[in-house]
Amino acid sequence: MARKIDEHKIARIKEATMQTIVENGIEATTIAMIAKNAKVSGGYLYRIYAGKQDLINELYYEKVNSLYKELEFLLALNQSSVKPLIESFIQNRIVYFLNEPIASKFFYQLLHNENFLASDEIKLKSVELMESIKKIGVKSGEISQNTTVYQLHYHILVYAVDYINFTRKNIFGEQEVTINDVKSLTENILKILK
Repeated sequence: MARKIDEHKIARIKEATMQTIVENGIEATTIAMIAKNAKVSGGYLYRIYAGKQDLINELYYEKVNSLYKELEFLLALNQSSVKPLIESFIQNRIVYFLNEPIASKFFYQLLHNENFLASDEIKLKSVELMESIKKIGVKSGEISQNTTVYQLHYHILVYAVDYINFTRKNIFGEQEVTINDVKSLTENILKILK
């Protein structure tokens, strides 16, 4: 008889994974630390996940998949211009950071970890989305024909996340991430892509 999976425990495990990685880094985080923070046994965690990497991969896939669904939705709403798509997407990243700082910092750490690689499925989906965005942007004159899919991916999916986390660190003094950053970030990205 298959054991029933407790969705509340799974949610706690995922939250504990993000929190533990944000506090300790990906490499220093262990399954034992995650289990302790999630208030589950290590054995329970191993019944659900093969190991830390399996758990991280699932979290990353869920996050990236939700970002791609968001972009698909925004694409459906904006078939003649990429500016509203980019503006909405950036606004959503800022709101997400303000409401879910741990999850936002976790995703940032994954983006900048040399040992973490996206799956082929995620890479293919990203290329398809960026090609669709480029097609609209080239047609509207907002994106140069010479802009690569790689550049689009970075400037649409990573640039705002990097900006938010750089600002969060307050390197240059008192500065906060606010919704007022949306316009300037959108304009910067559009200038780069043109």
